[in-house]
Amino acid sequence: MSVTLRGPVRDVLAFVAPFRERSRRFRDAPGEPKAPGHVTELAKALHPAGLQLRILSVRDDSPTTRTYRLAQADGSACLPPFRAGQYLSVFVEAGEVRASRPYSISSTPDEAEGGGYYELTVKNAPGGFCAPLILGTWEPGTTVRCSAPAGVFYHEPLRDGERLVCLAGGCGVTPFRSIVGDALAHGRASLALIHGATDPTELLFSGYFGELAVRYPERFSYLPIVERDGPAGVWGGERGYITAALIERLAPDASDAAYFISGPDAMRRFLADELAPWGLPSRRTRLEAAPARFGPEAWPGYPRDASSLAFTLEARIGPETVSVPAAANETLLVAMERAGLRPPSLCRAGECGWCRSRLVEGRCYSPPGPGALMKLARVLAQYLTYGIYQTETGNGSPPTPRYVLEVADGVATIERRTSEVDGALAVGAAERLIQLVLRTGRMQRAEAEARRARPTSRGPYR
Repeated sequence: MSVTLRGPVRDVLAFVAPFRERSRRFRDAPGEPKAPGHVTELAKALHPAGLQLRILSVRDDSPTTRTYRLAQADGSACLPPFRAGQYLSVFVEAGEVRASRPYSISSTPDEAEGGGYYELTVKNAPGGFCAPLILGTWEPGTTVRCSAPAGVFYHEPLRDGERLVCLAGGCGVTPFRSIVGDALAHGRASLALIHGATDPTELLFSGYFGELAVRYPERFSYLPIVERDGPAGVWGGERGYITAALIERLAPDASDAAYFISGPDAMRRFLADELAPWGLPSRRTRLEAAPARFGPEAWPGYPRDASSLAFTLEARIGPETVSVPAAANETLLVAMERAGLRPPSLCRAGECGWCRSRLVEGRCYSPPGPGALMKLARVLAQYLTYGIYQTETGNGSPPTPRYVLEVADGVATIERRTSEVDGALAVGAAERLIQLVLRTGRMQRAEAEARRARPTSRGPYR
């Protein structure tokens, strides 16, 4: 049997080759660490394990938000570079409880390079732990401990193209101050930003975005929208929620744009329903990592009888083994932090993989969603179906199907319409990948139904 790969399939295999070479170099590398030198010191400066930052100034941006300007605590002007849209994880302690929260860097990379500072904007969240502690204790001169910049919520022109539609709710606008400013200053991208807030006092950075809209009228459009009037009087701008009709009005014919979405869970659920009829591919939709407000009872597959149960969690962190109490309606990360432990964590949203742990014994519930394997399967299945199922005739006529994909009752089958055998092995791989994609689709539909069934009494921007 011979196997012939055509078109994009060959490109996929060629993409894998550098990873094999990387693995070989890791395998053949010496086991002894490199001696300290210029290169290693530079690497540590560019990619530190953590940062000690000192607060330079504090600015009130709204009745509920405050922006902190931070620099290196040791007086050094050098800060690790970052991509506009990334975040810092801030580590705080209160008594024996230790926790972390990710906060988007609202300043631009130019401000970090030229001014030697980051800016973090913190919103007071009722009932929260970290935000009230930060707002109550951070003042000029305070030294704080943070992670290095991290996150994948940034504009990559080769991946996202040169047209962006940015949708922000409430304090979710903070990464867009950095993304918009950086893209306009150093790229060719055109951007449209819609910012929804509860009232005009919560429209963060509206003056900044308004100035950019005047400076770059051909490349940047800005539209603020609020739920209700503010204490200052009647709001004269847009009123309501971010809808598909509003997006089309600000960014007409944005079928080729990349959509960046950042905001509360309620806003994300609302936009998911609004944008569903458009059929946007996942590769053109980017969501900022948001720490989960854990409510497992609403997810499909959660054991209803476990909601009120308490457990003993045995956590092994390095050489240490500790037993801590844990409740069924909280994450394992929160349970360990509440017990005074320091489990590694960054995004708190399951995106970075920093807190990934191995389940040794017992059962653990995870909300359904497309994991990394599922996402890879979706991409590879697209390449394989394109490269295998279509055969060029060579005479300019449309390609004819060599293999036919049929989906019935959630089961994918591939029927070979000719006697040729080339591509048969790849077809088998494609069939298995498509099964994964189908399962992912069913999980996503179940997740969407759970979201719609979840009651909410608050607006989408809170």
